[in-house]
Amino acid sequence: AKKVYAARCVVCHGATGKGDGAGAANLTPKPRSFADKDWQKKVTDDAIRTVILKGGLAVGKSPTMPPQADLKAKPEVIAGLVALVRSMGK
Repeated sequence: AKKVYAARCVVCHGATGKGDGAGAANLTPKPRSFADKDWQKKVTDDAIRTVILKGGLAVGKSPTMPPQADLKAKPEVIAGLVALVRSMGK
């Protein structure tokens, strides 16, 4: 999961998940900050999983969040990504 995050997510969400990756400057809206404790309290693991797999547009969020449909066959990677996102809120 850490390798996938580094390869696919860091560019927008940043290494620490604060939504401050190098690509974030050109995005509107800005990427989600996983460090936001209020968001962490409200969002479910299933919602995080869905956004990862289906992308932002599929769940009424930003279309700039691309789907990672190829990970559907790798539930252990998805679970690891969800855990990583959760850890960034602590």
